[in-house]
Amino acid sequence: MFILVQTFDIPRFIQIFVVQGLIGSVYLFVAFKILRRETKGINFTLSVFYICGGVGVIINIIYALILNETIVYILYFLTYYILCFSLIFLLTFVLLLLKSDKIITIKIRFIIIFIFGACIFGLWFIPNGITINETTNWKPVWSWTFLIYSIIICTFLAIGPTTYFSIRLYSKFEHQELKKKWRYFLIGIFAYFFLYYGTSISNTLANQNFRLIWSIISLPTLISLYFIYHGVAKQL
Repeated sequence: MFILVQTFDIPRFIQIFVVQGLIGSVYLFVAFKILRRETKGINFTLSVFYICGGVGVIINIIYALILNETIVYILYFLTYYILCFSLIFLLTFVLLLLKSDKIITIKIRFIIIFIFGACIFGLWFIPNGITINETTNWKPVWSWTFLIYSIIICTFLAIGPTTYFSIRLYSKFEHQELKKKWRYFLIGIFAYFFLYYGTSISNTLANQNFRLIWSIISLPTLISLYFIYHGVAKQL
């Protein structure tokens, strides 16, 4: 049989079924609330960020119940790809707020998204970039090459620009209430970036104690992640 219930240790159970399960539920719920108001333009862009996060987490939970190496590898890579892909929609969302859709046209957005997506897909071609099978107890173990490539691409093409333009936008606000709401947004995106870097390092070190510590540390970020919605999405 391809699908069997694995024996989960405490860190893995917390990380997948508690942390990621809650994150996935919250993200899909928020995406629904945003799309219920408006399905075009800036609303759609932010909702795709949440949808990618939710779908990626759901696939991650599914692959955690499978004991076939090929299927698990494909599903895990798909999970990671989608979660990384969500980062570019945060960037396009901030750019739309900063420059408007007349400057950041659909064509420009497509080019930005395509370039980022293609660069992330390059991770697939890194030899032995990911190991996930019975020898790793079905936990992903990354090579340092995989980690470094991923961090370079995501940091310089998505996380860095998003941070820069978000701070620029914050500095342009004159109304204190807008600044306050944008601070919530900044806390939210930094929490998301924190999850990205922490999980990446955890998967590379592949240390049982570090995985446990990280699974506990990452729990409070669930509250912070909601701040993205609380800060701006409620006003869209």
